[in-house]
Amino acid sequence: MTPSNQRRRRLIALGVIVAVGAVAAIVVVVVGGGSSDSAGVGPTGTYSARAIDDVPTWVHKEQLPPAAVDGARIFAVAGCTTCHTYAGSGTSALNAPDLTAIGARQLGLAFQIQKLKCPTCIQPGSAMPSFESLGARRLHDLAVFLEASKGTG
Repeated sequence: MTPSNQRRRRLIALGVIVAVGAVAAIVVVVVGGGSSDSAGVGPTGTYSARAIDDVPTWVHKEQLPPAAVDGARIFAVAGCTTCHTYAGSGTSALNAPDLTAIGARQLGLAFQIQKLKCPTCIQPGSAMPSFESLGARRLHDLAVFLEASKGTG
Protein backbone atom coordinates (compact mmCIF):
# COMPACT_ATOMS: atom_id res chain seq x y z
CA MET A 1 0.00 0.00 0.00
CA THR A 2 1.36 3.41 -0.93
CA PRO A 3 2.02 6.03 1.77
CA SER A 4 -0.81 8.21 0.42
CA ASN A 5 -3.24 5.28 0.63
CA GLN A 6 -2.10 4.54 4.18
CA ARG A 7 -2.62 8.19 5.13
CA ARG A 8 -6.06 8.19 3.48
CA ARG A 9 -7.07 5.03 5.41
CA ARG A 10 -5.86 6.57 8.70
CA LEU A 11 -7.84 9.74 8.03
CA ILE A 12 -10.97 7.74 7.22
CA ALA A 13 -10.53 5.68 10.40
CA LEU A 14 -10.04 8.85 12.43
CA GLY A 15 -13.16 10.30 10.83
CA VAL A 16 -15.13 7.24 11.93
CA ILE A 17 -13.87 7.63 15.50
CA VAL A 18 -14.76 11.33 15.49
CA ALA A 19 -18.20 10.57 14.05
CA VAL A 20 -18.89 7.93 16.72
CA GLY A 21 -17.74 10.40 19.38
CA ALA A 22 -20.06 13.07 17.95
CA VAL A 23 -23.02 10.69 18.05
CA ALA A 24 -22.13 9.80 21.63
CA ALA A 25 -21.96 13.50 22.53
CA ILE A 26 -25.45 13.95 21.09
CA VAL A 27 -26.63 11.14 23.38
CA VAL A 28 -25.26 13.08 26.35
CA VAL A 29 -27.10 16.22 25.27
CA VAL A 30 -30.37 14.36 24.64
CA VAL A 31 -30.17 12.17 27.74
CA GLY A 32 -28.71 14.94 29.87
CA GLY A 33 -25.10 15.75 30.54
CA GLY A 34 -25.59 16.71 34.14
CA SER A 35 -24.78 14.73 37.20
CA SER A 36 -27.13 12.68 39.29
CA ASP A 37 -26.69 10.65 42.44
CA SER A 38 -29.68 8.40 41.80
CA ALA A 39 -29.39 5.35 39.58
CA GLY A 40 -31.79 5.47 36.67
CA VAL A 41 -32.37 9.23 36.94
CA GLY A 42 -29.64 10.35 34.61
CA PRO A 43 -25.92 10.35 33.98
CA THR A 44 -23.52 10.26 36.88
CA GLY A 45 -19.84 11.04 36.93
CA THR A 46 -17.94 13.76 35.18
CA TYR A 47 -18.33 13.96 31.43
CA SER A 48 -15.36 15.40 29.60
CA ALA A 49 -15.21 15.93 25.87
CA ARG A 50 -11.46 15.68 26.47
CA ALA A 51 -11.45 12.20 28.00
CA ILE A 52 -8.16 11.62 26.19
CA ASP A 53 -6.60 13.87 28.85
CA ASP A 54 -7.71 11.33 31.49
CA VAL A 55 -5.82 8.40 29.94
CA PRO A 56 -2.52 8.96 31.82
CA THR A 57 -4.49 9.08 35.09
CA TRP A 58 -6.29 5.84 34.20
CA VAL A 59 -3.01 4.13 33.33
CA HIS A 60 -1.42 5.18 36.62
CA LYS A 61 -4.45 4.74 38.89
CA GLU A 62 -5.51 1.39 37.43
CA GLN A 63 -1.95 0.13 36.88
CA LEU A 64 -2.70 -0.68 33.26
CA PRO A 65 0.00 -2.57 31.35
CA PRO A 66 1.61 -0.90 28.33
CA ALA A 67 -0.38 -3.20 26.01
CA ALA A 68 -3.63 -1.59 27.24
CA VAL A 69 -2.67 2.05 26.61
CA ASP A 70 -3.71 2.18 22.92
CA GLY A 71 -7.09 0.72 23.87
CA ALA A 72 -7.48 3.29 26.66
CA ARG A 73 -6.91 6.03 24.09
CA ILE A 74 -9.51 4.50 21.79
CA PHE A 75 -11.96 4.24 24.72
CA ALA A 76 -11.40 7.94 25.39
CA VAL A 77 -11.85 9.20 21.82
CA ALA A 78 -14.52 6.80 20.55
CA GLY A 79 -17.13 8.28 22.85
CA CYS A 80 -17.27 5.43 25.36
CA THR A 81 -17.21 7.85 28.31
CA THR A 82 -20.39 9.42 27.00
CA CYS A 83 -22.33 6.48 28.41
CA HIS A 84 -19.82 4.64 30.62
CA THR A 85 -17.75 5.70 33.58
CA TYR A 86 -14.14 4.66 33.99
CA ALA A 87 -11.96 5.51 37.00
CA GLY A 88 -14.11 8.52 37.85
CA SER A 89 -14.39 9.85 34.29
CA GLY A 90 -17.42 9.79 32.06
CA THR A 91 -21.14 9.42 32.67
CA SER A 92 -23.55 6.57 33.14
CA ALA A 93 -26.06 7.64 30.51
CA LEU A 94 -28.77 5.11 29.80
CA ASN A 95 -27.61 3.31 32.97
CA ALA A 96 -24.49 2.02 31.21
CA PRO A 97 -22.18 0.29 33.70
CA ASP A 98 -18.91 1.53 35.12
CA LEU A 99 -16.16 -0.34 33.25
CA THR A 100 -13.26 0.30 35.63
CA ALA A 101 -13.26 -3.34 36.81
CA ILE A 102 -14.78 -5.09 33.76
CA GLY A 103 -11.58 -7.12 33.31
CA ALA A 104 -12.01 -8.71 36.74
CA ARG A 105 -14.94 -10.62 35.24
CA GLN A 106 -12.48 -12.35 32.85
CA LEU A 107 -14.88 -12.34 29.94
CA GLY A 108 -12.06 -12.73 27.42
CA LEU A 109 -10.92 -10.84 24.35
CA ALA A 110 -13.26 -12.69 21.98
CA PHE A 111 -16.29 -11.81 24.12
CA GLN A 112 -15.24 -8.15 24.41
CA ILE A 113 -14.71 -7.85 20.65
CA GLN A 114 -18.05 -9.49 19.88
CA LYS A 115 -19.84 -7.19 22.37
CA LEU A 116 -18.21 -4.15 20.73
CA LYS A 117 -19.16 -5.38 17.24
CA CYS A 118 -22.74 -6.37 18.03
CA PRO A 119 -23.95 -5.38 21.50
CA THR A 120 -27.51 -6.60 20.85
CA CYS A 121 -26.18 -10.03 19.83
CA ILE A 122 -24.74 -10.41 23.34
CA GLN A 123 -27.39 -8.45 25.24
CA PRO A 124 -30.72 -8.17 23.39
CA GLY A 125 -32.21 -4.71 23.75
CA SER A 126 -28.86 -3.08 24.52
CA ALA A 127 -28.78 0.66 23.81
CA MET A 128 -25.05 0.45 23.04
CA PRO A 129 -24.23 1.16 19.39
CA SER A 130 -22.03 -1.12 17.33
CA PHE A 131 -18.38 -0.12 17.17
CA GLU A 132 -17.57 -2.58 14.37
CA SER A 133 -16.57 0.35 12.15
CA LEU A 134 -13.48 0.86 14.33
CA GLY A 135 -11.93 -2.12 12.55
CA ALA A 136 -10.31 -5.30 13.80
CA ARG A 137 -7.11 -3.75 15.15
CA ARG A 138 -8.83 -1.02 17.19
CA LEU A 139 -11.45 -3.46 18.48
CA HIS A 140 -8.65 -5.76 19.62
CA ASP A 141 -6.83 -2.88 21.34
CA LEU A 142 -10.05 -1.79 23.03
CA ALA A 143 -10.71 -5.36 24.19
CA VAL A 144 -7.17 -5.59 25.62
CA PHE A 145 -7.83 -2.38 27.57
CA LEU A 146 -11.17 -3.67 28.89
CA GLU A 147 -9.68 -7.02 29.93
CA ALA A 148 -6.76 -5.25 31.65
CA SER A 149 -9.19 -3.09 33.64
CA LYS A 150 -9.34 -4.86 36.99
CA GLY A 151 -10.42 -1.94 39.19
CA THR A 152 -7.19 -1.88 41.17
CA GLY A 153 -7.21 1.90 41.73
